[in-house]
Amino acid sequence: MGLFDDPTTDIVLVIVVLAVLIFFLKGLFLITENQVGILTRKMTGRKMPPGQVIARHGQIGVQAATLMPGLYWRFPIIWTIRKSGVLEVGELNIATVESIDGHPLPKGRLLGDEVECNQFQDAERFLDGGGFKGPQVGILRPGKYRINTIAFAVKMWTAAQINAGSVGVITAQDGQPLPPKLLVAPAPVPTPSPQHPHARPHNYYQDGQAFLDCGGFRGTQLDTLQPGRYYINPLLFNVDITSVYEVPPGFVAVLRSNIGEELDRTDTKPTPVTDRPDFDQTVHSAIETLLTPDRNRRGIWQSPVAPGKYNLNPVGFTAYLVPTSAIMVDWASSDRPNAPEMSRPSTTPTRDTSSYPYLTDQTAKGVSFFQFSQLKVTSKDGFQLEVDVRMVIRILPENAAFIIARFGSVFNLIQQIVHPLIDSSFRNNAGEKKALEFVQSRSQLQQEALEKARTEFAKYMVEAQNLLISYIAVDASLLATQTQKEIAQQQQAQYQQQALAEEQRIAVQEKTARANLQPQVVTAVLQVEINENEARALVKQAEGIRDSTRIKADGDAAAVRTVGQAQADAYNAQALVIGADRVALVRVMEQVSSGNVRITPDTLVTAGADSGSPNTLFAAYLATLLSRSGSSSDSGARDSSTAAAPSAPPKKGTDRST
Repeated sequence: MGLFDDPTTDIVLVIVVLAVLIFFLKGLFLITENQVGILTRKMTGRKMPPGQVIARHGQIGVQAATLMPGLYWRFPIIWTIRKSGVLEVGELNIATVESIDGHPLPKGRLLGDEVECNQFQDAERFLDGGGFKGPQVGILRPGKYRINTIAFAVKMWTAAQINAGSVGVITAQDGQPLPPKLLVAPAPVPTPSPQHPHARPHNYYQDGQAFLDCGGFRGTQLDTLQPGRYYINPLLFNVDITSVYEVPPGFVAVLRSNIGEELDRTDTKPTPVTDRPDFDQTVHSAIETLLTPDRNRRGIWQSPVAPGKYNLNPVGFTAYLVPTSAIMVDWASSDRPNAPEMSRPSTTPTRDTSSYPYLTDQTAKGVSFFQFSQLKVTSKDGFQLEVDVRMVIRILPENAAFIIARFGSVFNLIQQIVHPLIDSSFRNNAGEKKALEFVQSRSQLQQEALEKARTEFAKYMVEAQNLLISYIAVDASLLATQTQKEIAQQQQAQYQQQALAEEQRIAVQEKTARANLQPQVVTAVLQVEINENEARALVKQAEGIRDSTRIKADGDAAAVRTVGQAQADAYNAQALVIGADRVALVRVMEQVSSGNVRITPDTLVTAGADSGSPNTLFAAYLATLLSRSGSSSDSGARDSSTAAAPSAPPKKGTDRST
């Protein structure tokens, strides 16, 4: 019989082989590329010291060293292997690490300093290098890591993302304790020094260990994060995202610095108060003295910030907006229906002074508006008046810091100075005048109030640009009386104007009539001139006839004298020859022969011898008629032609008879 001929022996042998095979297979482990093998030693080794959690260098317990991808065999009774997946950190994430073993953290520290350990992939090296137990300063950035998940607890976080228009404010949770007098941590110095020999830039807080090595302080940091993505340890730094600070057009921002130590004050006695205050006195005490631009001291900066966007740290700096273009202060009632419309916000909710300037969707940026109720005053004669006033004031940019130092805000300036002064000014003027006089002197009142405001506001470095009275509400009965008086005056003026119009109409009609007769007047004037010219012509003609007649008469007279003288000389010569009586007889005969002397009658009527008979009377009457008829015909013949010669005398011896 052979060795294996016994069936029982065969069975035992098979069982042994199977047991050995199972034992061998149980100690065989395959670690793939996406896995990490974590070993645990159960026996045959040194015990760990008290307080140690992770074993190393053959100690019994969970081993710090891990197995990389491959096929391994470990004695199953002594070793067990746990497989863990490879840790993958996404592009938008980071991972923080907390060690469950290591040296205790130093007192006052929250995070353990970094130890060179291949990004926590070599736990044994981490522990041997003096790694600390607890949260670690170092982080895991995007990538794949073979981490001993028993030695290190890993937690995923989203990387800090600062979008456009935002700023990140950093608050450090670990580092040197912040001195009590500081509100904002001083910026760490990135250059090595005896106190900090390993100082180096912390790359915008992405290198937490560099921040600590530079002597960084806990608390709010001065430097901020600009838009971008940052891999920052959230256990070391808190990142608060806030909007960038914008100074709108028409404003400047006065900055109050919260950086540096608190200002120490010495004990001083109160300043005595004068019984004759003068507004021109210094309004800034020593405690309100403005700072020069020293960013390491607390206080108000003298130079304001111009309009624009700024990555302002709201913890390090407090900004106060001050309008520099125009501040509109409105005393008016929006409920009165007959009041003129004035541009103002559609609603007037109760506003918080801290929210100044009041910028809404209905108001453009750069507009500063303050609204009060209308001014209610009492006139000298006891009438209640409501005055709607708008005032425009301006603060010069270089004076903005003094306004904030003196009043704390522009709202306080309006409440403490502008509103009381304007209100009292109108009340005083109304008390000195009657209601109608107050209303009628509106322009003068407006100018006086503006001049007074300019004088008083200048003492507080505020420029009063304009003051306008938009409406004055007067008692209805007073207005009715004034209206009736005004109507009567207007009617009187109307009647006077109508009378003047009638007088003008008369003058117009008179001129119209003169204009209509103007052609005749011109004709008459011309006719007068013509008549005057004709008269002068006739005068000249008569003078000519006169002169010619006189000359002719003188000529004729001279001719007659000459002829007469000649005749006389002839007669004297004849008389000497034939005698004077014979010369006269000759002359008579010449006259008779020429017909100048008639020796026979022109008409002879005879009726017989007896002259006393009726025939004789009839003959006389007939002769008279013939004589008249002849004289009339001779006269007509002479008048008809002045150039005709005289009729020849009847021949001698001719007898005209009927």
